[in-house]
Amino acid sequence: MNADKGRRVVVTGLGPVSPIGIGKAAFFQALKAGVNGSAPLCKIDTDRFERKYGCEVKAPVGPLIPNFAAFAHAGAASHFALAATELALADAGIERAAIRGQRVNCYFGTTYGESDRIDSMVTAMADPQSDPQPSVDPVFASEISRDVLRSIGSTGESLTIGNACSASNTALIFGYEAIQAGDCDIAVCGGSDAVYKATFATFHRLGSMTDKDCTPFNTGRKGVLTAEGGSALVLEDYERALRRGAPIYGEVLGFSMNCDADHMVRLNHQRVGECLQAALAKAAVAPAEVGYICAHGTGTVANDSNEYQAIEAVFGASPPPVSSIKSMMGHSMGAAAGFGAIACMLALSEGLPPTINVTEQDPHIPLDVVAQGFRAGKVDVVVNNAFAFGGNNSILVFGNLK
Repeated sequence: MNADKGRRVVVTGLGPVSPIGIGKAAFFQALKAGVNGSAPLCKIDTDRFERKYGCEVKAPVGPLIPNFAAFAHAGAASHFALAATELALADAGIERAAIRGQRVNCYFGTTYGESDRIDSMVTAMADPQSDPQPSVDPVFASEISRDVLRSIGSTGESLTIGNACSASNTALIFGYEAIQAGDCDIAVCGGSDAVYKATFATFHRLGSMTDKDCTPFNTGRKGVLTAEGGSALVLEDYERALRRGAPIYGEVLGFSMNCDADHMVRLNHQRVGECLQAALAKAAVAPAEVGYICAHGTGTVANDSNEYQAIEAVFGASPPPVSSIKSMMGHSMGAAAGFGAIACMLALSEGLPPTINVTEQDPHIPLDVVAQGFRAGKVDVVVNNAFAFGGNNSILVFGNLK
């Protein structure tokens, strides 16, 4: 099914650290139950803001990280990535000792990195009474993937990808290509972001935040809910996974990335459609074979409308079922597409996660939105959409093994 030459790449481990569930079992259960993770924000002061809600990871993640003391200095985004990695490796049945000193590449996406550290550093530098001056090392976004690499003791490549809300799809693509090319046999890929004041204030200032619930594809939708978390997936060479009897959730069939960049924040539906068509072509998948699309589905008027137009351009009048998990867990920025990829594994094995909060579907978006609860029945081919400010589009196609 995969038109690319090179080694087959499969997904063998899932590590979600999300506002609605930590670990595969809890996350899958929350998706199937349609849990709403929206709540008043606790980690930032919202007194001066009109909007008060978001989606935060409630439980501490430190206990999930075996060598947490070595990374206690790191920021929340790194901690989410480290915890997600531990969960993904455990889910894949990979012992840390077995990969220490081996070339396991680590790719993580982010939007804001450790922006709270930047705020603190600048504040301290501006204060003449501050002594000593803070180290700049913890503020670099590159520390996120580097911390993961250090944590597992890998000799492989680490790269933090900063193309905003499509970043973890891009991270998965980097891992896919590295394994295909023979650069490594295993790659840990995903994304992480935390609810920081800079994130919240940016979307609040743009006027693109909803008041309480995120309602993608609904009439009267108001916008996003800022969220946080870490998403990690283990990608592995198929032959290696087969030899060790690993659980295989699905195969990476193909991808496409492009950049329209004709508007800072608005999707270009024509270019998104081209990206979607190219991803299917690279995967050697006909539109009629796709059984589910995990939509970017932010809940803004413009995003949902333009995403629909792109889907319609490729699939015509009979597109596959679509849902947005952001309705449940908000928009976790650089981690969002990774959560979408994990949700795609649920679709390949059990059924389709719902879009909650749809009380009246927008008549101008006549998609088959999964809105009446979890839709049981696995599908064979899924698409994971991810788009970002600046026109960064990134789309992945996954499928069951053939």
